[in-house]
Amino acid sequence: MFGDQESINAVRESTRKLLQKELLPRIEDLEEKAEFPLDIHRQMGELGLIAPLLPEQWGGAGDPYLQLAVAEEMAYINSGFGLSSLASSCLFGANVSKHGSEEQKQKYLPGIVSGEKTGCWALTEPQTGSNAVGIEATAQIQGDHFILNGSKTFITNAPIADYFFVIFKTLNEKGELIDSGFSSGSAFILERGLEGLTTGSPLKKMGHKSSPTGEIFLDNVKVSAKALVGKVGGAFSAMKSSLDVERVIFSGLALGLMRFCIDQSLKYSKERKQFGHPIAEFQMIQDHIAQMISSYEACRVYLWHCVDEMAKGRDVNEKAAVVKLLVGEASSKVTNLAIQCFGGYGYMSEYLVERCLRDAKLFEIGAGTNEIQKLIIAKQGLKRGQALV
Repeated sequence: MFGDQESINAVRESTRKLLQKELLPRIEDLEEKAEFPLDIHRQMGELGLIAPLLPEQWGGAGDPYLQLAVAEEMAYINSGFGLSSLASSCLFGANVSKHGSEEQKQKYLPGIVSGEKTGCWALTEPQTGSNAVGIEATAQIQGDHFILNGSKTFITNAPIADYFFVIFKTLNEKGELIDSGFSSGSAFILERGLEGLTTGSPLKKMGHKSSPTGEIFLDNVKVSAKALVGKVGGAFSAMKSSLDVERVIFSGLALGLMRFCIDQSLKYSKERKQFGHPIAEFQMIQDHIAQMISSYEACRVYLWHCVDEMAKGRDVNEKAAVVKLLVGEASSKVTNLAIQCFGGYGYMSEYLVERCLRDAKLFEIGAGTNEIQKLIIAKQGLKRGQALV
């Protein structure tokens, strides 16, 4: 068993009760309008359920096990809600907590933990996805200030965020790159309302519709050195650990999604009758259910192992890539099989598994595509020269 099971169960129950009461009745409307329910997010903050990953000093619990449990329960009700909530706590919040100054932590983390403020983490650009070091947005040093220019896209929470954690290539005062590679990136915390910072309307997308995704535009945004996170040129190095956290904790969303599909398929197959018998008696339906449960269980055990390793302060870079790959593939498989169990009804929005299939695809793309995870795993395996232990 991983973590304090009593605390984990209590957090699960609190999250489940709140979301079943407040979120479940509103999902259809939120999905249709592509809205994130900030009021429910704040209610979760009041119960200490938004950011248990963050240190106790700032209102969290310093407990990744609890954060994973919250992620699972959020996605069981609505993965879109979970995506935006986690982006605020585990992308913006965790990065500030790990890499920010004491002044930055004091200024930004309490609002994130309480749910009064929302944050986002911005790396991807219109012409730059998997090649993170190839970003083109720039931060030019100008005396004791920086001038920021460029754009970001596919950023979770961009249309609604109060705070922005943004990564740039760094230029010296002459407009030259300070470094040609991994040491060229710098990160800044920006606030909505800064002159020259704007965001676009929510992008229309396949799934996770209640999680607003959008663009950020920066036109000669002038900020002081106080906005810099860590040191000049240190952003790409810090990014590695933040992606590990994202790949592990956000996999909990896929796990919750799979569990929902399994529960719904079990219930439906017992009730739905064909040829005078519940379809649960048919071997092909049983085959679908067996595949769904075995895929889910394998992912669940390995994911919780990864969180355990992370909680112990161990390097989980390769394991995070492994679990991200496994969970991404499994969530698409499980949600697709759920629709097969439902047949024609599964293709209809009314039965919700249709939404789960659309939501599941993101887990093969976000936080690094499956192809990128395979490259990480293969490169580290070849470097190590033996199986991962």
